[in-house]
Amino acid sequence: MKKKQPVVEDTGEMIPPGSSHEEEEENGAPVKAKRSKREQAGGEEEVVYHPVKLSRSDLYRPPSAEELNQLKEAESLFHCSLLKMQMEELLKEVALSERRKQQIDSFIQTVTKLLQTVPDSPEVEVSDLSWLSGAVKVPFLLVPKTTKGKFHMAPPASVDLIGSYPLGTCTKPRITVDLAVTIPADVLHPKDVVNQRYPRKRALYLAGLAQHLTSSPDIGAMSYSCLHGNRLRPVLLLTPPGKESSSFTVRVHACPPPGFFKPNRFHPQRNNVRTEWYTGLQTSMSESSEPPTPHYNSSVLGDLLPRAHLQFLSAVSSQCSAFADGVALLKVWLRQRELDQGTGCFNGFLASMLLTYLLTTHRISNTMTAYQLLRNSLNFLATTDLTVNGISLARDPDCTAPSLAEFHSAFQVVFVDPSGHLNMCADMTACTYKQLQHEASVSMEFWDDPTVDGFHSLLMTPKPMIRTSDHVFQLCELVKLQSSCKKLNLLSELMDHSGNYVHTALPFILSLLQRGLGERIHLLTHSLSPDPEWSVESEAPKHKAQPPLSFGLLLKPELATSVLERGPPADSPKAAEFRELWGSRSELRRFQDGGITEAVLWEGQSMCQKQLVPKQIITHLLQLYVLYLDISY
Repeated sequence: MKKKQPVVEDTGEMIPPGSSHEEEEENGAPVKAKRSKREQAGGEEEVVYHPVKLSRSDLYRPPSAEELNQLKEAESLFHCSLLKMQMEELLKEVALSERRKQQIDSFIQTVTKLLQTVPDSPEVEVSDLSWLSGAVKVPFLLVPKTTKGKFHMAPPASVDLIGSYPLGTCTKPRITVDLAVTIPADVLHPKDVVNQRYPRKRALYLAGLAQHLTSSPDIGAMSYSCLHGNRLRPVLLLTPPGKESSSFTVRVHACPPPGFFKPNRFHPQRNNVRTEWYTGLQTSMSESSEPPTPHYNSSVLGDLLPRAHLQFLSAVSSQCSAFADGVALLKVWLRQRELDQGTGCFNGFLASMLLTYLLTTHRISNTMTAYQLLRNSLNFLATTDLTVNGISLARDPDCTAPSLAEFHSAFQVVFVDPSGHLNMCADMTACTYKQLQHEASVSMEFWDDPTVDGFHSLLMTPKPMIRTSDHVFQLCELVKLQSSCKKLNLLSELMDHSGNYVHTALPFILSLLQRGLGERIHLLTHSLSPDPEWSVESEAPKHKAQPPLSFGLLLKPELATSVLERGPPADSPKAAEFRELWGSRSELRRFQDGGITEAVLWEGQSMCQKQLVPKQIITHLLQLYVLYLDISY
């Protein structure tokens, strides 16, 4: 007699024969599929599953809290796992291949051997360039033309790899290898820190190296540039000959011997550029009454520390296996936002130092993955304001090291190196750091949103200023800023920036626009002047050769189009400050609430005109304070 087969219902589920509808439900909960066993011909038991039929109330029953948590956890794990796998593939794309590393090592060996054969030259005055051939120029703007001191060429005391390549954080597509060439101690003098003597000797030494390498067939194209746009720190760029000329660049830095200059000479409140020397006019000022030169001091001090920085980074990174990958991801993130190149940028060196700070302060763990390192770095940037509370890598600074308060009095952004003497963000403006903070905050929102493709938003999508700002304008004819510095009485700042009137006037312009636009904007950003690059046979480009300065505004829609700027009451102490800011546009007005206050009324009858109120504010302020610059919208 044949066994009765299970009956298949319309629901697609199977129920055991003879089971009733009441047996399928227990207290309204779905009944799990039952199973029975039957013997096969071989004596083994075969398991037969009998799924149950669910009632309509069970089919449409909302998930419980536990089930919702499980679904959310699964979704989050999937989102994070996918993002992590995408980042791992990206790291493979930006890492240097073994073939490329072999090419770099071979070229470095060739360059090192050539540099060690630099011939000696007779000692001459610093301003005497007769020992140089006419083909090679000095990568320095000699303003003023003369300064004291003697100079001669000699083979370098040492040639060392520094920077990202020996640290293992060098990435594609822009492969730059840094080489530190130590200037012999007898070429320099301890007093060379004063009046640009050391920066000029540094530039002369680079010119001597370029002249020596010009005749070698093992060197491709050569050019000069400036380290992060700083004209006091020129560098020599070398490329390999032949087909590999565009594959990587070796950046040669001329540095003094370690410890040659005393760090306390570069305190941000000390002066190392004398007013009488810079202006050529007789003054009765003593050294103690001279204005401080913090930016000049940090430029010279930065040349003393690259080897110490490499040793410090290597020691910390060796304890974290994902350090190099974490830095690589952070560099890609910065590159997509155009924040890693130019004057005052947040470069790869700062990215490495930031991760090192988080490791040494135990904000991140040595066992974290690159994915976790990037996330924690962005979270730190989004929640920490270095314009208010600076941070320091110095654990036990000596008694001559400046305090954070002293650094803040001289610089807008403060991130102190392990020595305790150098602010690594000396050239960064507060607006650049605020932009960095904003981008990090937005990235964290994308990261945690499973409905957004976080990988493409974070690391694959370029975000230039024109795509991230509501309103963009440019300042052209930058040569006019030279007159603006005189009008604004910025002589001491101009001395500190070694005559770069664009970088001297920029902080004032940003502060002025920030005050004028006030609550109308979320964010004010500006472009970072790209590092200049020119042939070794050409003179150093002048400051007016810089491209136009671009500014971006992120507006508050509810306030940006307001045509009325209401100021303080007429009898308030702040009324004079308001009138000084707005000039002739400020006037007394009576309002419906009975108040009589200072106010500025902008043109704006239609909504189209109201959209241009920020433009009216910018144009008025710049023409009032910074002379008549060519403004392009």
